[in-house]
Amino acid sequence: MSEENRWDEQREDDGLTLGPEDALRKEIEKSKSLKVDRLTLRDEIEKLRAQNASLNKKYQNLKQENEEVREKMELDKLSPEPEKPPVPFPPLAYYLLVFNLLAIGFLIYLQMQK
Repeated sequence: MSEENRWDEQREDDGLTLGPEDALRKEIEKSKSLKVDRLTLRDEIEKLRAQNASLNKKYQNLKQENEEVREKMELDKLSPEPEKPPVPFPPLAYYLLVFNLLAIGFLIYLQMQK
């Protein structure tokens, strides 16, 4: 804000107006400052455009990836899952179960005899 007011002030401290050379010098300084500001803004605009292009490209890639995943999910829904054959319970397991139950029963019987 003080920078803006700096250019508007055309008077010296004692209230007299500046001479043409001083006014021209201030206008030149103002012009140079504005040129620098314009170049800075132009650089910033270019950076933002590059960033925007990069983000748009990333967005398009994510959008395409999302569409591929969605298509894959649709295909998975449409294709029936093959049924897994049941795992056969081996007959040996039945024998082991009966043997263990008999062994536990025998151990309990021996414990009660004491």
